[in-house]
Amino acid sequence: MESKKDNATRKGRSGGETVRTRRRWKAEEKLAILKEAKESSSVAEVCRKHSIDPSMLARWRESYETFGLEGLKTHSTAIDPGLRKLKKENERLKKLLAEKELEVQMLSEAYKKRTGRMP
Repeated sequence: MESKKDNATRKGRSGGETVRTRRRWKAEEKLAILKEAKESSSVAEVCRKHSIDPSMLARWRESYETFGLEGLKTHSTAIDPGLRKLKKENERLKKLLAEKELEVQMLSEAYKKRTGRMP
């Protein structure tokens, strides 16, 4: 079983290509890598060691310099199940309302054509 931070590649469906698994870094791990890169003579070497792109390290550094340790934390966008249910219900009601408005508009146009005047 692969861990979250495992950078190993797996065989794809066709067997030839490889698929990288996405890693999630904790804020403390990011900070440790930033400190290691600052103390090291070669940032590229640190990036290779941890299998991260130098641009990612630059984003982490910028975020850390701007927001501190809070900037390195992962900001999850998971939706609460109750909120998800409400959003789904809201979407259903919006569709129902749109259908009813269309029906009223069609009936109004049919009435206008038939009688030659607005209701």
